[in-house]
Amino acid sequence: MKAIGYVRVSTQEQAREGISLEAQEKRITNYCNYKGYELVEVVKDEGISGGKNREREGFVNILNRIEQNGCDAIVLYSLERISRDMLTLLCLERLLNEYDVELHTVEGEIDTSTPDGYMSFAMRAFLGEMERRQVKYRTKKAMEYKKEKGEVVGSIPYGFRRKGKDLIPVEKEQDVVRIVNRLYKQGKGIAAIARKLTKLDYKTRRSKEFSALQVRRIIRDYQPVYNHNGRKAREIRKFILSVA
Repeated sequence: MKAIGYVRVSTQEQAREGISLEAQEKRITNYCNYKGYELVEVVKDEGISGGKNREREGFVNILNRIEQNGCDAIVLYSLERISRDMLTLLCLERLLNEYDVELHTVEGEIDTSTPDGYMSFAMRAFLGEMERRQVKYRTKKAMEYKKEKGEVVGSIPYGFRRKGKDLIPVEKEQDVVRIVNRLYKQGKGIAAIARKLTKLDYKTRRSKEFSALQVRRIIRDYQPVYNHNGRKAREIRKFILSVA
């Protein structure tokens, strides 16, 4: 059986101090030797987050090799090396199943060629998703707590400058803030407001014309016309109808 290994570390610091690419590759090699698999290649993503799949060259390469019938199994050190996103993992497993390719992990010994192995895979995918959401939730709550204490978090909002831990109003920018919010309350759209600012010769901090997105960030009580990504929603619907 021909196998392809996949290894990833998310940051340069992890590459030096965490589960290094070399350590992952060694464990995968030992696993393949134990199973009697021919390890034909180890694909690497170094210093890359698992969040954005299309930006991971190694991950995209894995998908291409699967579609080219280039292997019989994908072997990972652990499932989160591919992703902690449950949807990504379930979609990947469906793709592997279509091409009759097995998924194996060294840690946890997942093997999707058996029903029990698939159950183990699904449980790990669920736990990874729960961990991902917990981190996101804790981060959000920590930011809210800092804001309640009056601390500056994230980028400095337009109309202010930082002075220590405080935000100090910038009068010239506050003029823009007042104009934008007044026009919005009058029913003007964000694109129309951006054009109005250009006509009045107001510029951004970088001396460029305001875009609709920048105007939206200035509006205090902005209500979007659509509250979801329409294109992404259509793609998800298309995917749902294509499976099962």
